[in-house]
Amino acid sequence: MLSNERMIKIALLGTKDLMKDTIDILHSLKIIHIIDFKEQNDTFQIGKPLGEVSKYSEILLSIRSILSSFDIRPENIKETYTKREFTRELEIDVLKTEKEIKSLNEKISKLNYVIIEIDKLKTLSDIEDIGLDKSFLKSFNNIITSKSDLENQKKIYNDKLELLIKEKSSHFLQYEDFLSSEIDKMEAPLRFTTSTNTFLVEGWISENKFNPLQKTIKNKFGDRVHLEKVRYSDQESIPVEFKHPSPVKPFELLLDLFEYPKSREIDPTFAIFITFPLFYGIMLGDIGYGLIIFLSSLLLKKKFKTEGWKMLLGILEYSSLYTIAFGLIDGEFFGFDIFHLLEIEEIFGIHMPIIDRIVDFMPVLILSISIGVLHILLGLILGFINIKKAHGIKEAILEKGSWIILIISFIVIVISSFFSQALIYLGGGLFVISIILLLLGEGFIGLIEIFGIMSNILSYVRLMAIGLSSVGIAIVINSIVMDIVIPKGGVFILLGYIILIVGHVGNIMLGILASFLHALRLHYVEFFTKFYEGGGIKFKPFGTKY
Repeated sequence: MLSNERMIKIALLGTKDLMKDTIDILHSLKIIHIIDFKEQNDTFQIGKPLGEVSKYSEILLSIRSILSSFDIRPENIKETYTKREFTRELEIDVLKTEKEIKSLNEKISKLNYVIIEIDKLKTLSDIEDIGLDKSFLKSFNNIITSKSDLENQKKIYNDKLELLIKEKSSHFLQYEDFLSSEIDKMEAPLRFTTSTNTFLVEGWISENKFNPLQKTIKNKFGDRVHLEKVRYSDQESIPVEFKHPSPVKPFELLLDLFEYPKSREIDPTFAIFITFPLFYGIMLGDIGYGLIIFLSSLLLKKKFKTEGWKMLLGILEYSSLYTIAFGLIDGEFFGFDIFHLLEIEEIFGIHMPIIDRIVDFMPVLILSISIGVLHILLGLILGFINIKKAHGIKEAILEKGSWIILIISFIVIVISSFFSQALIYLGGGLFVISIILLLLGEGFIGLIEIFGIMSNILSYVRLMAIGLSSVGIAIVINSIVMDIVIPKGGVFILLGYIILIVGHVGNIMLGILASFLHALRLHYVEFFTKFYEGGGIKFKPFGTKY
């Protein structure tokens, strides 16, 4: 679960005449997280930007205004959009198009103003009785009757503007990329340490990328730019770069929404990858709902192609598979008993459904609490490992070991009621040991916190409660339609199907939101508080857009 790239700190030193070329190389490689220089003195200063940053920034602001106004994004244009080398000809074309767009917008705006003013005086009779000259009234009447001509002209300008945007969208996106990249490189010296003749860049890179970087610098500059590894203290904040497999990667979003782990603590993403969709599936648990969420996620992925949307839809897609699986266990298909409808009683000798959430109330309650116990126990074990690494085994036992032993003692006592009564003595002994450790580690406040951890465990009852509310609403919708509306016949049959569709769509939306938020809460509040400190820094390589 220690799934972070191993980072090393580096320093890159060279003469100022090579600073621009060095920036170009670092920007193109996109492998270094630069540490901003802040402590200036008489000898070392923050570097000065290269080129006319303010001019480029003004143009970029104008381009982004156009992109925003006309919703121009890579996923919204039909032609293939690729980042390529920007040419002077393309730059001239973009700036020319920008002027045309501004000109057309101004003309459309003026026409809108005139049309609005004409609408205020719709007929000549509004001003005939105030004694104006007939020639003026005739001219004024011509203006009023020209409204349709003005609207036609406005339509011509709008069509021309739409065609222009359609043709030049990819050029604007390309230019926006180019300007962002150039400004990023121009402002890079503001993050460097500089003296009269030299510059120094400090940063972090993945350990396995040091040798390729060293080779690149050597080939380009020889001995004129020096790269070396730098020793760092335990107090320094090391940026975190994940190296998760593709199925796990979407769940990084849940840490992005919370806090990144520190470099020396356990990364919980893999644990979330297992437990988050599990909780989601237990709560929603319906074959039909799961299929709808799965197919919707696949379709929306084609429309929303930003990294955030991809990750969110990836989470929903994966969670929907658990929803389908628990729907099979519960035998629910849009609230209907699917096995009863298909007249299936057994599959491979197993009675179906395995669990009826409405009838089997106690088993579902016990399952929810058992999951809570195991999830909290996992969090405490991870906390034990974190503290052992940071402060040693003694602190780990006193801070987390006591709680682990306490929970295990409860588990052993509960098991003893089903198996050997002798186990109750083992459970009692573990309980006494845990109380002693709690008193040694946390004092009498630790005894009070026992009620807190019990509250954390009982919070997992929501796995049952949210599930019952979802299936309850589905059953009510089905009962109203099948038992009351449709039996009336005629137009009520159509009305019944409309109620069925609208009702289940609403219940799915509610289920998606409720299951997501409550699964998130169980992780952030109950699970993370047992081991997770957070406050880490996300690895942001120079040259990458965020």
